[in-house]
Amino acid sequence: MTDERPVRRSSKVKVAEFLAAVGEGEVFTKLQLIEGVPGVAQVDRRMRDLRELGWRIDNYKTNPRLRPDEYLLAKIGVRIDLGEQRQEPAKPRIPAARRREAIEKAGSLCQTCGIRAGEAYPEDETQRAVLSVHLVDPAPPINTELSNLRVECQRCNAGLRGAGKALPSMKDVLARASRLENRDDKRRLYRLMQSGRLERDEVELIFAEWLRLERNDRVDVMLKLAGALIEEGA
Repeated sequence: MTDERPVRRSSKVKVAEFLAAVGEGEVFTKLQLIEGVPGVAQVDRRMRDLRELGWRIDNYKTNPRLRPDEYLLAKIGVRIDLGEQRQEPAKPRIPAARRREAIEKAGSLCQTCGIRAGEAYPEDETQRAVLSVHLVDPAPPINTELSNLRVECQRCNAGLRGAGKALPSMKDVLARASRLENRDDKRRLYRLMQSGRLERDEVELIFAEWLRLERNDRVDVMLKLAGALIEEGA
C-alpha cells in the first residue's frame, strides 16, 4: 500500500515557487507576496534567505525606481522549487576583533540611519538599537577588510542584508555636500557631523511610522491627509 500523503514543502520552497511564477525582471508588491504564499510567517525574511542561493531581489533601498512596498526579481537563482539543490555556504565569519574595529570606526552608530548603539528608536522608545557588522560583498573569497564591512542596527540590517550596497567614498560624500545649494542645509549637515547622529523632526518621525503601516492603511492615511490639505486651502 503506497503512502499518498502530500509532501510537505518548506517555506523557502514555497516562496521560490511564487517568485518563479512572477518571472525574472518583473515587479511585485509585498501584499502580492503575502497573498501568494499564504500561511508563511515572516515571508519577506524567507524571501531574503533565497539570496544565498543566487536569487537577486531588489527593494526601494537598492533600486530608487521602486516604491517602498515593491520588489524587483532581478535574477532567479537555484530552483529549489523544482528540486535543484546546492549546498548552502556556511555563513562567513568576521573575527570579533575586526567587528569591534568596524564599530569603533563607525563611532558606534548605524551607518544607514545614524542611530547610536543602545539608543531608543524615536518612534518606539521601548526598542533600543543593537548594532551588528556584516559583509557588503559576501562572495568568496571572504574579504573582512574594513572597506567591506558595514555597521547597522537591527532594523536597517534586516532590510539590507545581502543587498550588496557599497560603502560611499570620501570623494562621493564631499561632492554631494558641496552640491547643496541652500546654506541652511550645509549648516544643518555640519551640525549633524558635529553631533554624530541624525536629527529627526516630527514630520520625519510621522513619515517613518507611516512607512511601517500596511499598504492599504498607508493609502488611506495619504488620501485623508490630501483631503485635509484641500479643505485648508479652500
